[in-house]
Amino acid sequence: MYATRKTAVSKLLAIAMAIAMALTMTVSAFASDVQPYYDSETTIAGKVNVSSKTFTVTVQGPSSVTKVKMEATLYQKKLIGREEISTMSASSNSARCSKSQSAAIEKGKTYVIEVTAQVYSGGAWDTIEETITVKT
Repeated sequence: MYATRKTAVSKLLAIAMAIAMALTMTVSAFASDVQPYYDSETTIAGKVNVSSKTFTVTVQGPSSVTKVKMEATLYQKKLIGREEISTMSASSNSARCSKSQSAAIEKGKTYVIEVTAQVYSGGAWDTIEETITVKT
């Protein structure tokens, strides 16, 4: 009788441990990707101006940022896919970097600006990517 109780307790303990382990693995599987430290503090804005036929991108980091680099590509949406219209890059030795570039922009079209920015603070570079859609 004693051996039967011990076996039942051991089985229940083994089942409880298996459930706890499965729950731990499930929670780990839903963990989000690592985000750069300045991702939530850095803002990226982009706009397309039909009348001046330019597109502008501005990257604004927190005050602790000492350098900013950015690359931007302007695409025009097509029925299937999109067409690259223009690219630009810029850098600054401050927390703000802004640049305008002329491009063949048409009224009534949809444009996508893909921006990759790098901000430097505390001896490390963080990369932030942003996609901006603009309808003219």
